[in-house]
Amino acid sequence: MIAPLVLALLAPAAAGPLVVVTVTASRVILSPGERAEIEVVATIGKGFRIQANPASQPFLVPALLEIEEDARVDVGSPEYPPGKPYRLQGTSEDLSVYADRLVIRVPVTARRGPGARSPDELVLEGRLRYQACNEQVCLRPASVPVRVPVSIRLGDSTR
Repeated sequence: MIAPLVLALLAPAAAGPLVVVTVTASRVILSPGERAEIEVVATIGKGFRIQANPASQPFLVPALLEIEEDARVDVGSPEYPPGKPYRLQGTSEDLSVYADRLVIRVPVTARRGPGARSPDELVLEGRLRYQACNEQVCLRPASVPVRVPVSIRLGDSTR
């Protein structure tokens, strides 16, 4: 079982990393003190699956969404859906994976501050780290950037 995984991890990257996952994120509109959820949607390339979070084996890299904090927004812990079982050819154990489309939800809260006089627009930066497998091998871990647009509107920050 480990041989195909080790070969894929040791293989040199040909013309750069293969892009298997693309990511989009929903725009969030908040008032000071308000909580909402970001939806980060990962589209997984045909024929590939990515390791779930948590991964089924300690040597596999789980999908991991990291979003940087901002002075104006508190970012909570990502909520991952359960993975689905999948077995690589020639192996005897199932992997826990995501296929096709993955939606990760992240709670965010606009911080209360001294009375803002104008709306604020910002972009939370982050990345989705993943390890993809097709029917025969698992590729080296990779990551894609995540950009989350956030609008903070005027509101009562004394609530």
